[in-house]
Amino acid sequence: MIEIHRARRRTGGVVLRVALALSATACVGQAQLTVRRNLGAVLSEEEGTAAALERSLNDFLTEARNGRFPTELVDPVQLARFGFFYEGLSGAGAGPDFDAPTVLRSYTLDGHAYVVTVAFTGVRDGAPFLHKVIEFEATPFQDGYRFSSRFEAETQAFQVHRIGGVTFHSRGSLDLEKANRFSRFREQLGELTGTPPAPLDYYCFESLGDLLRSYGFVFDSTKCNFLGRDLGFADDEGRRYVTGTGREDYIFGYVGPFLAQRLPDGGEMYGPFVNGMAAYYGGYSLSADTLGDLKRQFRETLEADPDVDFLAEFQKGRASSVQRHFSFYVMCAFLCEEAIARHGFEGALRLAYSGSGEGPFFEELEELLGVNESNFHATIVRLIATESNQ
Repeated sequence: MIEIHRARRRTGGVVLRVALALSATACVGQAQLTVRRNLGAVLSEEEGTAAALERSLNDFLTEARNGRFPTELVDPVQLARFGFFYEGLSGAGAGPDFDAPTVLRSYTLDGHAYVVTVAFTGVRDGAPFLHKVIEFEATPFQDGYRFSSRFEAETQAFQVHRIGGVTFHSRGSLDLEKANRFSRFREQLGELTGTPPAPLDYYCFESLGDLLRSYGFVFDSTKCNFLGRDLGFADDEGRRYVTGTGREDYIFGYVGPFLAQRLPDGGEMYGPFVNGMAAYYGGYSLSADTLGDLKRQFRETLEADPDVDFLAEFQKGRASSVQRHFSFYVMCAFLCEEAIARHGFEGALRLAYSGSGEGPFFEELEELLGVNESNFHATIVRLIATESNQ
């Protein structure tokens, strides 16, 4: 039995496997699913094939709902290569509000493999809802079928450009200046961390919707379908970087996965500071506001409200924002710049390795930069008054 997991290292070298399934253990024991069919949809025109496909599909969706992907239903190679797809399937349809999954359509292009589209719906508080619509490929295996993402089929016609160790894939033309910028930064990050990067496939989608559809998520209410441009993440155990920003230089989304996968205990870093490092090097997320832009925005915030307390804003976490930027990420970018100026990249890594909570971070911050809760606000005021080196 195979479950989606991410290896995370703790001090002492003990490796723990943390399931990414949505409360998978809580779902175990739920009844076997039997799919419904929308307006008489058929899985196959051939009766024997339809029966085998339906049997495997029922098993697959039942196991996926429980966060499990057994080898008779999923090729282990596919599971490793397309973790984002299987993570999105994990837990789908779990809970008392859900109806049985509905097959919307099924067709074959070669009489061998099938493309199946399934909807996950339900009723909550008396109102029907649509949770996910997922399309996947079913390939014959033994006396049934295995299921996988159609990502490769959906992107096989993409244009390909190789720059350094990065192979860029895009539906349209490539901005070579931005692609070169990303490639140079990637080499720089490898040098800073002492981990020369391995070859990377960079898939640059024009929008989040395009990215999701290529993986098979026709609709997914959990993945911000209302946004037109978003997302950057690593897949295929770090060999593939995918972004729906339409940008060939989306550095912000690359820094965190790189550190997590390439450095010892990288998965245990303090998330807000890692995002601060990403903003320092790549600009803030989708806006791409530079460090200079962010400092100006904080100065304007201070001018508009002289009584603002940046420590209190930091401690609010995601509840505080400046120009729609999470304040604590931005302040971590300022502190990252200070740490690098005084102690080099190793100083920034010390803060990143401070732990998973605010307390250890402030302990490391005081030891490294002499900044504590009593002078945190004054430090941010000082930092936003300086010129940025980025």
